Amino acid sequence: RNNTPSEPVFVPRHKNSSEGEGFILTVVYQGNKNTSDLYILDAMNIDKKPLAIIHLPIRIPFGFHGNWVEL
Repeated sequence: RNNTPSEPVFVPRHKNSSEGEGFILTVVYQGNKNTSDLYILDAMNIDKKPLAIIHLPIRIPFGFHGNWVEL
């Protein structure tokens, strides 16, 4: 289908979550449409369907490695 996922990011469900309890977010490039989708997966059930797929009207460029935010 010509889809390429970016590096996934783990987001804890809440501040005091147990290890692994949270979400996996990854941007997936849709090569056939030249757009991107944000996939949100349950980290404890990664083999299940995504909890949500957010269709973006543009292509999100691939990053080098990881994401950095100031905390």
